[in-house]
Amino acid sequence: LNHSWRHLLIVTTVILIFVDAIFVFCTVFDVIRNQYFFLCDVLLELPTAVEFLVTTYYVVEAADAHNGGMVYGLLTTAHNIGLSLAPVIANQIFGLFPMNLSDSANFIEDSTRFRKVVAGSYIIAYLFSVIAWAILPLLPNQKDQAQARKRTWGTSRSLAIAVTASLVLCFIYSVSTLLLTVFPATACLKFVGGPGC
Repeated sequence: LNHSWRHLLIVTTVILIFVDAIFVFCTVFDVIRNQYFFLCDVLLELPTAVEFLVTTYYVVEAADAHNGGMVYGLLTTAHNIGLSLAPVIANQIFGLFPMNLSDSANFIEDSTRFRKVVAGSYIIAYLFSVIAWAILPLLPNQKDQAQARKRTWGTSRSLAIAVTASLVLCFIYSVSTLLLTVFPATACLKFVGGPGC
């Protein structure tokens, strides 16, 4: 992999969005509604594997012999916290939509208006993937740059505390908000994406 890691992440994200959008929008707008057609999104496995490989290279290059487990654990934790935070933010954003995406009656009715709302939710998700490219300059472009950063960049206790604190706060926020969606008395709160109590 002598190519730019940033470029690979951008290309794989574009491929993932493009291929996923074909299956999603054909299903949402009733061009093809077949459970076997939707299973064809197995085509997403190759770009997903490339993304995983590139991010694993980041971990390998960031870690030293004495802190490999800690670096891997920190980066994996950050990734997993992002996975738990994403549905929380999605629920809060989609709660602002004119038609409730959590109401099964809307899916059964399957009106043109609701199809547009569902399509809009996917477009927002795709936009968030593209907006994430804004942080790519923080990542090294290739192995040599990663090693040069390790040699020349110093350590910062305050930065380590800030990163750890932000991960802890994101974890607490996502868990507490997701717990609010479990109980009927609080699931209706607008804060968690409900219609309001």
